[in-house]
Amino acid sequence: MEALGIDPLRLVWQIVNFLLLLFLLQRLLFKPILRLMDNRATKIRESIDEAHRMQKLADEIREMNEKERETARRDAAEILDTARRMAEQYEASEKDRARKEAELLIERAKDEIQLERDRAISDVRRVAVDLAIDAAGKVIEQKLDRDQHVQLVERFLSETSAAGDGRR
Repeated sequence: MEALGIDPLRLVWQIVNFLLLLFLLQRLLFKPILRLMDNRATKIRESIDEAHRMQKLADEIREMNEKERETARRDAAEILDTARRMAEQYEASEKDRARKEAELLIERAKDEIQLERDRAISDVRRVAVDLAIDAAGKVIEQKLDRDQHVQLVERFLSETSAAGDGRR
């Protein structure tokens, strides 16, 4: 080996130094670096797992929000439908109430018209009785008792109106 220019003692010494350096590097540098890299890899895996878990949670929350939105839409549609039905019922009841009120007013007006007609007929009869009494008094040139004349004329009018009703 000396012919090649290699000193065996030096070679052994360099091998021992190299092995010592390798041992020290292994102990002091490689193990902490490997431990640090393992810890880093573990943290990255945990972060990825956490990110997946967060993504899953976000998807669940998004799905719940969508369901809530759909429920809110349905509730709003039901509320609008209920309000529409109530408005229609209110409109129908108000129309019915107005119709009944109008019928009542018409009925009252008919009753008032009938009452006024009866009063007018009564007034006309009274005037006719007075005229008939005056005319009869002038015809017979004597004055009869007013009560007798009234009874006579009313009987005559009732007979004429009964005969008139029968002819129609």
